[in-house]
Amino acid sequence: MPELTPPRALPPDEALVLLGAGLLSVEGQVTVASNTTLYCRVELDGLAAGCVYKPISGERPLWDYPDGTLAEREYASYLVGTATGWNLVPPTVLRDGPFGTGMVQLWIEEDDTFDLVGAINAGQTNTLQRMALFDAVVNNSDRKVGHLLPVPSSRAAATGSAQAAGEPHVYGIDHGVSFSVETKLRTVLWQWAGDPIPDEGLEMLLELDEQLRGELGEQLGELLTTREVRAATRRVARLIRNGCFPLPSTDWPSVPYPPY
Repeated sequence: MPELTPPRALPPDEALVLLGAGLLSVEGQVTVASNTTLYCRVELDGLAAGCVYKPISGERPLWDYPDGTLAEREYASYLVGTATGWNLVPPTVLRDGPFGTGMVQLWIEEDDTFDLVGAINAGQTNTLQRMALFDAVVNNSDRKVGHLLPVPSSRAAATGSAQAAGEPHVYGIDHGVSFSVETKLRTVLWQWAGDPIPDEGLEMLLELDEQLRGELGEQLGELLTTREVRAATRRVARLIRNGCFPLPSTDWPSVPYPPY
């Protein structure tokens, strides 16, 4: 069996060009995924990298999200994750592929030596706190441990990611069930529930609020419904007004199952 094209750490701008214009070829499948998730090689002008491709044609219908919208929600999450300035979601594009239009995202090689569960339980990791705030913005209903990918700070620096000294950078993936109008936040990152949002978080939210009322809002409007974009804008405004991380809902399971 031929070897898979290895992952490659790239600056976001370079990664987006490669993902958007490169030749996409399927090399394998992630069989544990609930929707069709393919490991691919993407190559352009002699540069190649591993990536993930999720075609819309391979999405399973869900009772609480419109059919055929998960790829758009993944890309919308990337746009918001980039707008935070924290580089929270790997470079992602929407494009045509071997099985039709889908989401294509740079494959991230995670740091298996980092004790992610320990960091989550301790609730003292700046990058995870940022992710918790991002999830509150996009109303992520499926933040599992396995959807968090830590990478060494040295590799993260090469991609333009910013993290606190001594901490790995943490990417979030699998955002297909986000942006519901109804409150559906379900996550393993409740360690800061009810705590004050730090100054850097409030500054990010204020900037995000402005962007949602401008170009970012227009971009999201091409991927989500008008109601969903308005709901995201209201969530940001509410976070700014309350000044604290949200509490778990009493009307919706607060932790995904299974949590890993």
